[in-house]
Amino acid sequence: MICKRIKPASFVGNYVKEYLLLHMAFDPTVAAPVKAYPTNPEEGITFQILGNLFAESPELKSGNKPAKTYVFGQPDSRQNFHLPHEFKMVHVRFQPGGLFHLARIPMNELVHQQIDAEVIFGSAIKEVNDRLANAPDYESIPPILDTFFARKIAQIKHTSRPIDQIGRLILANPQRFNLAWVADQACLSVRQFENLFVRQIGITPKYYARICRFYQAYELKEFYPDLDWLSVAIQTGYTDYQHLVKDFKQFAGTAPNALIRESNQNPERRLKIADTFHFRGV
Repeated sequence: MICKRIKPASFVGNYVKEYLLLHMAFDPTVAAPVKAYPTNPEEGITFQILGNLFAESPELKSGNKPAKTYVFGQPDSRQNFHLPHEFKMVHVRFQPGGLFHLARIPMNELVHQQIDAEVIFGSAIKEVNDRLANAPDYESIPPILDTFFARKIAQIKHTSRPIDQIGRLILANPQRFNLAWVADQACLSVRQFENLFVRQIGITPKYYARICRFYQAYELKEFYPDLDWLSVAIQTGYTDYQHLVKDFKQFAGTAPNALIRESNQNPERRLKIADTFHFRGV
């Protein structure tokens, strides 16, 4: 079993942030645990190699069983992932705006959506699925994905512009967000910047910064469990604890301590295979 974050090859790193490789197996005589998945700043592709999950959106009172391989846009609310008794997948997390450049689809059309990857990337996805299913070991999986994304990158005509870096800038420092300043960094007027940002990321820059700050607070508390919530709030740029609570209720559907308790029961924690990482903000 494994739960590991893996950096992609350097030649795809401008588009792909990381791969999350996950393989878990549970006692088939008891219900498999549910993974709490609060709103977070990401977009990507999930390759379900073995088994299929059920994605529940409690706030929307809906759920669905995504395609074997699906593209997902920026989440807009909490999800619960119900896993089968054995589940193996690789979760591709893009750099902010990376999916937009590879798929050439306005990201506002994909907000909180899970779309069959073949609809967006064509039959090449079938070949990748076959290679992943037949990979002899965990170490063979990242190179398969590196090859696929390298081919996609070679097919696009993308001239880098200042706005392409703004998503990463907000992701790293959401507490310092200032609309006029980031628009200036992108060499655009505020209106031009907001329109292009929504097209590349899916949501407005201000809303994106809120999600980034919330998730930064969530990860900080997970990494430093003895840190009190007021300190977490201050360190991540909240004016007070109540503003932090408001974001937790919006983006996680529950209070801060309740989310941490749920996260401690996530499948990878119960199996004691959760990847150890240094706190990176997001």
